[in-house]
Amino acid sequence: MLPVPTVILCCDPSSQVPLVNKFRHSIEPTPGSIAVVLVALALFFGLFLGSGASAEDSQETPKAGSATAPAPPGASPATGFQATSLARTAYEVIIVQYWSLGPLLRAEAVMSGHNIVTVVNGDFYYVYDSLTNSGYRIRRAVDAIAADAGRKRPFGMQLEEILAHGGEKIREETFEGVPVEVYRMTNDEERRTLWVQKNSDAIPIRIETYERTQARTARLDWINWLTGLNVPRSFFSPPSQVKFEEFESYEAYLLRLAQGPVLPAPPFFHELIEVRQP
Repeated sequence: MLPVPTVILCCDPSSQVPLVNKFRHSIEPTPGSIAVVLVALALFFGLFLGSGASAEDSQETPKAGSATAPAPPGASPATGFQATSLARTAYEVIIVQYWSLGPLLRAEAVMSGHNIVTVVNGDFYYVYDSLTNSGYRIRRAVDAIAADAGRKRPFGMQLEEILAHGGEKIREETFEGVPVEVYRMTNDEERRTLWVQKNSDAIPIRIETYERTQARTARLDWINWLTGLNVPRSFFSPPSQVKFEEFESYEAYLLRLAQGPVLPAPPFFHELIEVRQP
């Protein structure tokens, strides 16, 4: 395990986001309330992600629950990663678990009692609720699939994103006993500050985004990084019993979204669906 510190997620007082009372009684969620929470979470993650550029994809559609994409001939064994992130929305504290093996991704978050699973594998980006065995899948753009070969891992790549958007290193410091490098990117809409563990293959520890229009600060903390994990490729295939709504492109998903919520959750990793331009 890499020596990444465990940190407590907090928000800037100016954000006016209420603190979560861990002793509060649970309220039985309704489908509408779940949708509101999930959209809020997507907006929160949107503070850290830029917009992607669309691209056409004409590859053949495999069946849901099919075998994982095979490793390229002659490729070196993929490195398994696992990590945890903590984020706060106006509704709750969200803990997300991530696993990856090369370009394959699985992420899980329990929200309103539902385990929301994201799987990225080959041609498709899957999102489903493991309680209801329902969800959707979006065909990934050709350029997004091609970009898999250049990624060290499919998550925790905030340093590359910030540098691609004109960010730069501003200092080095010690963060709770861990040597880190601090990077910053600013524009008219926001200011992002990223802490990455020094000499660690750009392992992120914290990313903080200040949104200028609402004078609001959001924070995402990463903890418990593991590398060299032995993860079976089958772990990155959705169960065969899950029923998926099909979208042939991200644009098709957006058209459907304009008609109403697409459950169980919006896609959190847009850059894995279509190419993102600085």
